[in-house]
Amino acid sequence: MHACADAMPEIFRYDDVRAWFEDHFPEVNEATIRAHLIGLTEGGRAKHVQFAHRSPVFRRVARGEYAAIPISERGEEPTADLSSSSSKLKMRPEPPGPSRKPLSAAKSKARTKKPKTKSKKAAGPMGRADEPGTVARGASDDGAAAETAAGSAPEQVTDDEPRTPDIILLGSVGDRANVPAPAKEVFRDFSFQLSRLDAELSGGEWFILSAEHGLVAPDEWMSPDSRTLADMHPDYRLVWASWVVARLQSLVGSLDGMLVRVDAPDAFIGPLFADLRDAGAVISSGSVSGTGRAKRLDAQWTDAPVSHEGAVAPALPSEGPQQVHVPRTNADNSSPISRLIADPSHAVPATDVSGLPASPGLYGWFVDSEGARELNRCLMLPVRPGLIFVGQVGGSSWHSLADPVLNLRDHVQRIQLHGRARASTFRMTLATVLSDHLRMESLEDPALTRWMLEHLSVSAWPSENFGELREVEQIVLSELDPPLNVDHLPASEYRDRLSQMRSALA
Repeated sequence: MHACADAMPEIFRYDDVRAWFEDHFPEVNEATIRAHLIGLTEGGRAKHVQFAHRSPVFRRVARGEYAAIPISERGEEPTADLSSSSSKLKMRPEPPGPSRKPLSAAKSKARTKKPKTKSKKAAGPMGRADEPGTVARGASDDGAAAETAAGSAPEQVTDDEPRTPDIILLGSVGDRANVPAPAKEVFRDFSFQLSRLDAELSGGEWFILSAEHGLVAPDEWMSPDSRTLADMHPDYRLVWASWVVARLQSLVGSLDGMLVRVDAPDAFIGPLFADLRDAGAVISSGSVSGTGRAKRLDAQWTDAPVSHEGAVAPALPSEGPQQVHVPRTNADNSSPISRLIADPSHAVPATDVSGLPASPGLYGWFVDSEGARELNRCLMLPVRPGLIFVGQVGGSSWHSLADPVLNLRDHVQRIQLHGRARASTFRMTLATVLSDHLRMESLEDPALTRWMLEHLSVSAWPSENFGELREVEQIVLSELDPPLNVDHLPASEYRDRLSQMRSALA
């Protein structure tokens, strides 16, 4: 780590450290690298005993940004014998060769691995075998190194192994005691107690989420909640989430790089998602007992599928994990058209839609990480970067007969990006969700267009087959289930929230 620190630029990020190890010691997995970066950072909370006697090598200068501590201030010699240290990385000697130059952030980003899974070109419900296939987004889990007892060397593991949560947050659900008691004993529901047992056995720190008391330590005495977070006003949930994250940081220190597991209903996960991510945490949700099956929610792993519990109900050992759908487009087993629409590599920025086909067809809108975070805050539900809306132009319907714009290019450019909100379902939905956040004075405020141009991109599938476009759209919607599509799809918490917000403006 000393050699890595000396090779870093003045200010660097985790990606720079990872890229350096890929160049010099590629056999060291990411979990080990991340653990050492956090454990050897000044002011960072040493999470494992192997770092207790080590002097810091790095200092944090901003969220996610680090600087190397000068050698004269490190408190240990870079060449000192650390054979007694259980934190020592297992590396092969660096092969002889020219000295390495410090990495820049741009170079490290270019080295970021993007796992891919090629889709099969097979005939689907809407396509022939020779229709355009895409590279489907694959699932990836960085994994984590298993920690060993003090005095022994840490076990080297592959990146495919699951990463144990650093912090577990359990949502308060089910039956409650009638009198004050330690928080871990207040909630009597069987599923909660199973999750509690798993959290205790995980070896990490864990806390309980209470709608009225915020973040509560397991042994902290509390009065039973009289209400759930779902009963609270949305504004209260936002303040509650900030309160919980602030208290968590005061108890455990920096959350930067920590894997935080939230085993709770949607009402808890939605508000917490943005605040935890802003604090630098990696977020997952699901049954605590299924560590290997947990799905990460953080945008740093946007290729990974996401699922979470609608309620805290971890599966018994004989059962499979219970997973409830979270709006996330998944084209892995869908038709060729759906895969093309959902593939971000086929999308063009909203600032450059002049190249879209001047013909009828389907389109899909994508949002970037920052835009997804803002939608998440406004909806108070998790919104992932990626595909958020699908529509069609030119299909046979009374609406298409009344709409003179029947091609993809003009519809996207003139109606959705620069038109009136009430002329476009998608633009109206965004105006409804973002009006307060963007401080829009009216539905036609140009602030919405500026936001769309900054955060959105669009894909397109042209077709001259007018008569079947509506049917094709329905099949694509049912396969991809984009979160901001309200009509013609099964009810969900997202669509209920959008319908309520749209009704308020009607």
